[in-house]
Amino acid sequence: MRNLTAILLASLLLTGCSGGDGGGDDDSDPSPLPEALCNAATGLRAPLPACSAATPCTRVATELNMTSINSPTVTPICNLALWDERLTRNVLGFTRHACIHRPPGASSSSKRPLLLWFHPGGEGTADLAATETGLVVKADSFDLTGDPARPGFILVSVQGRNLRFPTTAPRDGQHHDFYFRDLNSPSTNPDVANVDALIDEIVQEGIVDSSRIYVSGWSNGAFFSQLYAMARNFTPTAGGNRVAAAAVFAAANPFADVSWDPFRETSHDGSSSCEYALPASTVPIHIIYRSSDAAVACDATQAACFSTEPGYTTDQWIAQAAQAGLQVTGDRIGGLESGSVAALDALAPACTDYSGGCPVGDCATAPLGDACLSIVNHARWPDGVYNNVPLVGVDRENDLLQFLADNPLP
Repeated sequence: MRNLTAILLASLLLTGCSGGDGGGDDDSDPSPLPEALCNAATGLRAPLPACSAATPCTRVATELNMTSINSPTVTPICNLALWDERLTRNVLGFTRHACIHRPPGASSSSKRPLLLWFHPGGEGTADLAATETGLVVKADSFDLTGDPARPGFILVSVQGRNLRFPTTAPRDGQHHDFYFRDLNSPSTNPDVANVDALIDEIVQEGIVDSSRIYVSGWSNGAFFSQLYAMARNFTPTAGGNRVAAAAVFAAANPFADVSWDPFRETSHDGSSSCEYALPASTVPIHIIYRSSDAAVACDATQAACFSTEPGYTTDQWIAQAAQAGLQVTGDRIGGLESGSVAALDALAPACTDYSGGCPVGDCATAPLGDACLSIVNHARWPDGVYNNVPLVGVDRENDLLQFLADNPLP
């Protein structure tokens, strides 16, 4: 988020932000072509199809500046000046990567919380946890336990896969699949299975406080974090591990319908719904979201203005979750559209609805217009850092981390 020009280039809607190194592996896509798009058991009948040399993805997210994607896996850099290692393994036929940072002093006698972070979609990669957030810096010292003898937390940033994405706007690129909702353990969703195996492997090191395994994410990663937290709060991984809580940015309902059939590459005709019944869950989830967001709308009025995808409206999701007995809360914060430095990232009393009208223009023609600023709002992780002084806001990343600290497993 340190480069406004890069943010504006990543300006089409939905789960895209900056990042990525363009590298990749050449795995194959094991997903079968389903007879029908949806079912009640899993939402989508099969996992989102992965890009490959045999079946390239051609509805590519604009910020990737590519005409096709020919590999299912991007390899993050995991700069060893910031991370301890880049872990690489094979899970369900896919090469998977994660960047890992362990705080000093973590040991079997001084166990630390584990936080898994999931990047946004499109051009996002695991490297963003270091380049676009303050999490790596805070991983050495932020207290998630209430025990000053155990400062910091183990941070794992999980790399997604190159997938065909089921949105009207072309968004093929690096994502985490929250549309194939196999919440079983073991799961046939490659991304759920990958995180299960990753948690179990890291816990086996003997340095994890297993009552404090948390998930967080941004945009596509935030949707996936919620899905995963609900899946693994009561039903543990194969190694017996459970998620205590989730705290995310720019997210809404991870169980809603789709607008695009990623298997047949055509609009979803509505003959069946991919909406998934909300699971019974008491896992605490907290969402930080902006008063105006062109990708994940604040309320229904904005959703109509920005033509968001099904379920991509945060106020509606929080209300729906409450009705279903889910423990989903949120803090709405001010965005750049407010025009006020004092309001930036401060708690906002309401969504910005533009006096009954819709903002017009785009970032190419009106970079300071509300339509463009609402895109930038989505592309700005809420750690209070911005590259145009004095536009520096409140560090809401601390709020996300404190929510996790307050919600270990019983």
